Amino acid sequence: MEHEKMKRLSPLLTQAISFQPMTSGFSGNRTYLITISSSEKLVLKLSNLKTYSSFKRKASVQRKLKDRGLLCSEVMEIGMSAEFNCTYRIFSLIEGENARASIHLLTNEEQYEIGRRAGRELSFMHTCHAPSHVAPWDERVMAKHERYVHTYQSSGVTFAQDQFVLDFIKSHVDAVKARPNQFQHDDFHLGNIIIQGGEYAGVIDFDQSDWGDPVHDFYKLSLFSRESSVPFSAGQLDHYVSTQATDDFWLLFSIYTAMSCFSSIVWTLSYDPEHVKDMVNRVERMLADHDRFHLLKPAWYSNWHHS
Repeated sequence: MEHEKMKRLSPLLTQAISFQPMTSGFSGNRTYLITISSSEKLVLKLSNLKTYSSFKRKASVQRKLKDRGLLCSEVMEIGMSAEFNCTYRIFSLIEGENARASIHLLTNEEQYEIGRRAGRELSFMHTCHAPSHVAPWDERVMAKHERYVHTYQSSGVTFAQDQFVLDFIKSHVDAVKARPNQFQHDDFHLGNIIIQGGEYAGVIDFDQSDWGDPVHDFYKLSLFSRESSVPFSAGQLDHYVSTQATDDFWLLFSIYTAMSCFSSIVWTLSYDPEHVKDMVNRVERMLADHDRFHLLKPAWYSNWHHS
């Protein structure tokens, strides 16, 4: 869609000076950085029409959290365009750098403090209760897990010790029962965190957000954040463990990390197939971190505290 046409999507865009494509995720959204003036920039996300009702619900929760003080972008407008056959969303821009790209430039202490702040913001998101119509978490997570395992087993891709991991999940499945249904960001990792001036500036991308067990929001830490910054990841966990954690936190953390071994490979096969080998390596690194789940606390976390 050419830029002059995009201006017709919303009055917010009529004064736009430039539309710059941003590297978007794999969700099929097209994302643009819009410059309105030297002091005002917005983010425009385009997705297909059928995402409208889902994204509208997610936007209302994001707005509520923002109003309560969460550091995140503001949802300025969400709408449908029949002319362009798309759902469009306009967000404020959080100034700063993507944390995954820039956190290594900071000291370990600064990375750790950003992690603690991230843990605090995550805890805050988790105070939001699911609407009453949302089905119990354990039913939904187990059904999803079984679907992922079925797809994994017919995919031809494998990782070492996969049966061992399945047995670990199966033997601890009771821990997932009766877990709360709270807001989940569901994509909380350094790639969706903005830092500015060596400090946490906010979280972006609520597109995957859902309802369920708050501890489930930590599997992306195992999968992604830990490989970019152990100090950040330790800080995020430390804040949470000291303020929110229940007795079975580390068991649940390990169960969801174990489940992600299968879901992440299936997801990569669907959306980013040329990086399947990288994802298998990542899964095998998580297994090493947990000594094939003989360790509930990952080795890197324990080592950080003993260093």
